[in-house]
Amino acid sequence: MVSRNFGVGRMVATALCLAAAARLGAQVSTASLTGIVTDPTGARVPGVRLTLTNEQTGVATTAESSASGEYTFALLSPGRYTLSTDAAGFKSASWPGILLELGRVTRLDITLQLGQVDEKIVVTGEAPLLESETSTVGQFIENRTITDMPLNNRRVGEIMALMGHAVYITGDVIRPRYTIAGSRSDSQQWLIDGVNASNIALEVSQALFNPPVEAVQEIRVQQNAYSAEFGNSAAGVIAMTTRSGTNRLTGLLYEYFRNDKLNARNFFASTRPPLRWNAFGGAAGGPVIRNKTFFFVNVEFQRQRLSNVRTLTVPTPEQIRGDFSKTTTAAGALIPIFDPFSNHPNPANPSQILRTQFPGNVIPPSRLDAAAVRIAALFPPPNRPPVNLAGASNWNAANTNALNITTGTGKFDHHFSERDRLSARIIVHDFPTYNTAAFPTPAADPNASSSDRRAFSYLFNHLHSFSPTFINDLRFNYQPRRFHNMSRGLGENWPSKLGLKGVSDRAFPRVDVAGYTSLGATPHERVQIPIHDTHLVDAVSIFRGSHSLRTGGELRLARNVDNFYQLVSGQLSFAIQATAQPGVANTGNALASMLTGFVSAASVRSTDELDRRAKYLAFFVQDDWKVTRNLTLNLGLRWEAHTPRFDANDRINGFDRDKINPVSNTPGIVTFANRDGYSRSLYNGDYNNFMPRFGFAWKVPFLSRTVVRGGYGVFFGPPLPGSNNTSAGFETSGSFSSPDNSLTPAFLLRDGFPSTSRPQLWPGYGAVPVGQPVRFAPEFLEPNRRIGYSQQWNFVLQRELGWLAVVEVSYVGNVGHKLPGPSVSINQVHPSQMGPGNAQIRRPFPQFGNVTTVTPFIGNSSYHGVNVKVEKRFSDGLNFLGNYTFSKFIDDVTSDQEVGEVGGIQDIYNRRAEKALSGNDVRHRFVYSSTYELPWGKGRRWLTRGPAAMTLGGWALGAIVTLQAGSPDGLVTQVNTTNAFNGVQRVNLLRNPTLPKSERKLERWFDTSAAVAPPPYNFGTAGRANLISPGLATLDLSIMKNHRFLERYNLQVRLEAFNSLNRVNLEDPGRALGAPTFGVITAARSARTLQAGLKLTF
Repeated sequence: MVSRNFGVGRMVATALCLAAAARLGAQVSTASLTGIVTDPTGARVPGVRLTLTNEQTGVATTAESSASGEYTFALLSPGRYTLSTDAAGFKSASWPGILLELGRVTRLDITLQLGQVDEKIVVTGEAPLLESETSTVGQFIENRTITDMPLNNRRVGEIMALMGHAVYITGDVIRPRYTIAGSRSDSQQWLIDGVNASNIALEVSQALFNPPVEAVQEIRVQQNAYSAEFGNSAAGVIAMTTRSGTNRLTGLLYEYFRNDKLNARNFFASTRPPLRWNAFGGAAGGPVIRNKTFFFVNVEFQRQRLSNVRTLTVPTPEQIRGDFSKTTTAAGALIPIFDPFSNHPNPANPSQILRTQFPGNVIPPSRLDAAAVRIAALFPPPNRPPVNLAGASNWNAANTNALNITTGTGKFDHHFSERDRLSARIIVHDFPTYNTAAFPTPAADPNASSSDRRAFSYLFNHLHSFSPTFINDLRFNYQPRRFHNMSRGLGENWPSKLGLKGVSDRAFPRVDVAGYTSLGATPHERVQIPIHDTHLVDAVSIFRGSHSLRTGGELRLARNVDNFYQLVSGQLSFAIQATAQPGVANTGNALASMLTGFVSAASVRSTDELDRRAKYLAFFVQDDWKVTRNLTLNLGLRWEAHTPRFDANDRINGFDRDKINPVSNTPGIVTFANRDGYSRSLYNGDYNNFMPRFGFAWKVPFLSRTVVRGGYGVFFGPPLPGSNNTSAGFETSGSFSSPDNSLTPAFLLRDGFPSTSRPQLWPGYGAVPVGQPVRFAPEFLEPNRRIGYSQQWNFVLQRELGWLAVVEVSYVGNVGHKLPGPSVSINQVHPSQMGPGNAQIRRPFPQFGNVTTVTPFIGNSSYHGVNVKVEKRFSDGLNFLGNYTFSKFIDDVTSDQEVGEVGGIQDIYNRRAEKALSGNDVRHRFVYSSTYELPWGKGRRWLTRGPAAMTLGGWALGAIVTLQAGSPDGLVTQVNTTNAFNGVQRVNLLRNPTLPKSERKLERWFDTSAAVAPPPYNFGTAGRANLISPGLATLDLSIMKNHRFLERYNLQVRLEAFNSLNRVNLEDPGRALGAPTFGVITAARSARTLQAGLKLTF
């Protein structure tokens, strides 16, 4: 929140003038055809009438070659076309079967033949595959690949895993996450039919829709140096078009299913978890009025019941009774348990605090806290042998994750005339989930929760041609949705049953016991209704001579109403340090700490209704200038701005680091929207986001099948508040923590939570006098935050090989600045003041607990990658795409999602120490995908008739091979002994912890003896990234048998195998020094999964 306002009128006016003065020719969801008309001598021919006809819809568009002989057809629906010419003194000619792809300018130069107009010739052959008009690095995926590849979940988002410079991170059926060319997954732009399909209500680039493959026609991913038409993304653009109807009535019905009886057992599971998975639906499309009006509809239902096997660490019955006489380290050494209330000074060193060990390492029954005993009884009992002497992974069971996904798509296209085209499209998505409990007490299971998600997208697109060289494209998209998340135990009065005081009975409390599984799911409940995203974009394309120009603007409006009962019944944290000898490693146990009632940290939170809103405004210009027949320049400029987020009811807090707090007389006060001279916004606006774009494409004259391309651009991402937590003063909340690293408790469990009554909204809000136990932990967004951006460049060499194949070598560079990092507390003790005793009074803001800046834009990154691609478009029954990427990715902040685990910030005062290999650094990656129709049967090369054609014909194969190196991991301590209230504590390394391959075992994947805990009150000296996790190797296969009958019907029987060779792909080892799982691998990725399908098309 800020105390000053920014005017944007001058910048907006500048951008408007700039946009009004230019014209450009890129496109979001359409295709273009361009070229030069010449006579047999090579002279350019003006005034030639050209007609381009869509072969599926019959819709025709006309154009005329310019004075320089150039022609352009823009903003066309992707598909196959026939081009015909008509010019006096030349023979009429036609070029059938021209494939125009989504987001691509296809070039087709024409040479006319002398003769009479009534003499007709037909020219056969495919349009060139070379990208000779643009500098963008990306990938186009045709419909056949989308439908025939073995794609897990049958969703188009899986397609991105086939591309170079891209790595899959994580995600669910609807929200897949990738890192593209050194970018962050939270900064991508998802587009469907040219409009936003991302979560702009939270100002993050999170996919809202991941349509089934049967609903999508084509996909194009732009990875680096894309046109100025694209913005709000520093991490690539994923654009797709939904299918449209044609002059032919077509349809399909399909069902795919999986069952655990068909699958292999996971390497770490004793049995195959029960699975029932079905995806079924249908589609139909065709003409309403031939050559004029068309429709398409698709509906899919996906039902899944999956038992999720979990291996966790739970207390033994002896430990629950307070008996820790058999609790040891992984090496078998007894872990002493000390009385947390026996603190006394060391006679030999009075500054050192000592504790007394419980006799026999057993907590006397009279010392057990009653509420803690009730809570401990809710842990499930061990049901399997532990993997080591420390008792790790001694419980294994499955809970069922239920999904009931319904997705529908409907599209209507109407051509009023050659000048006007209208398209309307709706997407409906219903995605409820329900996770059953595996714990004996369902409410205690941290995985037991359910959610109700629904989203809609309504698109209206009007295309108007003032002339063949002046076209306007107007799009409007409205996306309402809702989200309701619920934990188990709502309304069951669990705090009263457990004897936990001071919190609401609404939900089961969250209990975190270090070294063991947690109890209770979070958040307790969240209701986001309504959520609205509105997107308006208008662009004009004008063609003048050798210039193809386009200009336009965008407006996005976002609203998110949020009722968040995050921790309405409280969260309790119990630390090892409470029953440890201060400063001595391998002492103490967090369950023992809980049984004594020693609470190290706790929080409670429930907000009033929030109504957060934001706007986005952008203008762009792009000129694709054909300098010569062989050289094209792509010149663009974009300006965009996100207005600062605000709450309709001013329920927002900020934080002023400099103002003196009247309660503590120290710097730091909580501020409130529209009060005391502070504005309504979370932060200042960032209005200087100008983004130049430059690129070239040169078709080498003496190598007619070779193109050299290159480009550079600046790209800003979304503002990413991502959180509604900045609502202090408008919530029931409290944050309590030990002031001295668990020498004294935050409070005693038997006393319950301290009072959380709401204080008045004033500069002393939430503060306490220095030295008193803190009660509040503010969260805020930096008032002068600046949106992160990247500078991207590329150099590409592309060569056409013939037989519809190309080879491409691309170098991509990407340097990021002001990138979003993890939320971090700025209330860390300075390293010069670290030491024993009460650290709370040494914090910069001792009147508060953690003071957290949410998603600070503080990061930097660099990526350099070379990709070799060989691609063959479908012909003669075969297509394939192969990519090998060699890259290096460095950053200094952890991304929102990472392949590896390098951890958060250790010391906010020494950010330079954070620079290391990114958790998303994958040094080597090879992926090959292909579909192949076997050359037997009717219409193929051999065995074209008779019984052999029936039996052997119609078979097809699909395959995806993925070979991927591991990603970096970082080693940290389980027990943070810095006493500095910092994020993590890294280890000290005595040597390189990586073991030779021959010495790696599941129970010791790396040299655990190479890592030691830093001395108390010191940071670890190791960097963020210390070792490389296991890699990935999979082969996915599909086998299809097509049987045609009654001329127009085709029945396809299909079998798919994911990880068909059942290779064990291990997950990361445990990386917390002192934890029972340190250095131990306890999980693997999915084993072989079979999927069968049946599809009828007509």
